[in-house]
Amino acid sequence: MKKLIALSFLSLMTSQTIAQEFTFSGVAKGEVRYFPEEGKYGNTEKLQPSFVIEPQAMYSWDNDRQVTTVIPYLRVDEQDNERTHFDLREMSYVGAFNNIETRIGVSKVFWGVTESYHLVDVINQSDFVDNIDGEDKLGQPMVNLSYLTDYGTFTGFALPYFRERTFSGSEGRFRGPLVVNTDKVQYMHVDGQNHTDYALRWSHYFGDFELGLSYFNGTNRDPFFKAISSTEIAPIYTQMEQYSIDSQYIYENWLLKTEMIVRDSQLEQRFFSTVTGFEYTFSNIKQTGLDVGVLAEWLYDERGTKTQTPFYDHTFIGTRIALNDVKSTEILAGMFVNNHDMSLTSYRIEAERRINENWKWEVNANIIHEPAPVSGLYLYEKDSYIEASISFYW
Repeated sequence: MKKLIALSFLSLMTSQTIAQEFTFSGVAKGEVRYFPEEGKYGNTEKLQPSFVIEPQAMYSWDNDRQVTTVIPYLRVDEQDNERTHFDLREMSYVGAFNNIETRIGVSKVFWGVTESYHLVDVINQSDFVDNIDGEDKLGQPMVNLSYLTDYGTFTGFALPYFRERTFSGSEGRFRGPLVVNTDKVQYMHVDGQNHTDYALRWSHYFGDFELGLSYFNGTNRDPFFKAISSTEIAPIYTQMEQYSIDSQYIYENWLLKTEMIVRDSQLEQRFFSTVTGFEYTFSNIKQTGLDVGVLAEWLYDERGTKTQTPFYDHTFIGTRIALNDVKSTEILAGMFVNNHDMSLTSYRIEAERRINENWKWEVNANIIHEPAPVSGLYLYEKDSYIEASISFYW
C-alpha cells in the first residue's frame, strides 16, 4: 500500500507549472438492489441499498497537453461491510510531448472491443463487490509510456504494485458456501503484492480496421482458491504470461470484432480463449432517429468447466436500442446460451435516461436462470436481482 500512496503523490508533484485551468466535477448515486430470493448461504436480505460518490478534480495546462487528475471513489453499502470500500480510481499525471505521452500514478486503462466479456483487458483488477460482470475496475499504480508513429502506437507499462480483487463478505450476495478471507491471501512469487508486472501493446488503424497486439507478464488478476477452514477460503495469486489480439472492422452497418488470448499460468496448463462476434445496426428507422443494434458473440475457453469465468462455450445474443432523443434514452438487453444443451444460462437488461442535465435514472436486471452444477454461476443461482439507481452529476 505504501507504493500505491507514494506513486499517487508523485503524480501530483510531477509538474512545477501552475495549472491554467481547474475543473471539479463528479457523480453521486443512490442505488438499491432487490433480490426476489433469499441467498443460499445465510445472506437472506432481499434489499441492498448503497450510496456512491465519485468526485473528479482536474488541473490542465500547456493547451491541455499536461493534465493531473484525481478521482477518489467511495461506496457505502447497508448490507455488506466488504462492499463498503474506498478506492483511488485515478491519481495521475499525463503529459503529451510531441509524439510521446507519459502517464505516472494511479490510473485505469481499458483494452478490448467486445460487449459480453473483455478477455484482453488485463491491466486493472476487477472491483468484484461493485459488480460481478468485471466492468468496474480498481485503480492501478503504473508508469506508462506511449510512442505515436505512422506505423501505430507503441505502449509500455510498468506496474509496481498489485491490487487484490475485492470479494463479498458473509452478509453479501454473490458468494459461495465458504467466505473469501482476503487477510490470508497467498502469492506464488516471493515478491507477493510488491511484484512489478510488465505489459507491452501495439495498436493501429488501417482504414476501417483496428488491430491491437498485447503482451502481459506478471501477477494473474484471476485468483485461484484454497480452503483454509470449514468456513473460509483464501485467494491464491499466480504468475502468468498472456499474449492477446483484439480487432474490429466496420463495414457499412456491420461491426465485426474479436478478442483472443493465449495464457500460460502457474497451477494450470496453457490455454486459448476467445470472444468473437458482430453487431449490426439498423440506423434511423423510418426517419425517427431510432437505432437498433443486433449483437451476437461466441465465448469459448479451452479450459471448459475448469475456467475461472462462468462462460466456456456460450453464445451471447443481444440488442442495443438508442432513441437518440434529447434525454439520451438507451437500452441494452442480452442473454447467454450454453452451446452444449442450448439452455438459457443468464440474461441481463440495462436501461438509462437523463432526467435533466444533472440527473439520470438507471434500471438494471441481472437474472441467473437454472445454471448447471458445473457452471461457475451455480454458486449464485439465488442471486438474481433488479437494480434501480438515480445519479446526480455536477
